[in-house]
Amino acid sequence: MSNKRRTIGRTFSAPVVSSDPETGGFQQVFTLSSGRKVLFSRVTVDAGDVAAATYVVQENNGRDQSALTPESLKDITRTLRLQQFFPAIGARSEKGIEILDGSRRRAAALICRCGLDVLVTDEPLTPAEARALAKDIQTAREHNIREVGLRLQTLKATGLSQKEIAESENLSQAMVTRALQAASVSAALLSVFPVQAVLSFTDYRTLLASEEILSGKGTGPEELLANLTDVLSDIR
Repeated sequence: MSNKRRTIGRTFSAPVVSSDPETGGFQQVFTLSSGRKVLFSRVTVDAGDVAAATYVVQENNGRDQSALTPESLKDITRTLRLQQFFPAIGARSEKGIEILDGSRRRAAALICRCGLDVLVTDEPLTPAEARALAKDIQTAREHNIREVGLRLQTLKATGLSQKEIAESENLSQAMVTRALQAASVSAALLSVFPVQAVLSFTDYRTLLASEEILSGKGTGPEELLANLTDVLSDIR
């Protein structure tokens, strides 16, 4: 009987994994949704360059960047200064390195003022390939219902019906409807919540109904929040 211990935690599987003995660089091949095999090489972006040298396209990454508050990132900032357990995944472009997976790690690196390890490809990716790769890898916390909705809004903007979106994303039509409703809540109203990941669909539905009431009275969420500044401060 083998006494080999079962691997605990996340693992990466890919057709090719190699280490360049001259540079010490780690390389890995991912197969894209189109069938293309693309080589990624591990690089470390210095702390002072993370903000300028890396960026996130929310439609591809899928993570709601406005929700990445210091409070929501405590699980990463607690250890990131010591080590980064998993590299982010990115694609190099003229603008820098687009972070396809790992925007929470990127945001935490900015808060901690430390470097960021990224597996980067120099191969140009299509938007469809980038979105699919980000969705497939997703090594961090699962996207909440609003973040799913923000991604689905991009598909809806291309002219797809909700039925077509549900089929292409392997989701129920009810899930698509709920996600799109959650994505409709304004960022201003959601700014009240430091950790938006804890909000349920019922919470989003309540917030959306509140916004509709405000709109009917000719008032925006900004005005409401301005009147509640002291109350929110006491709650926090």
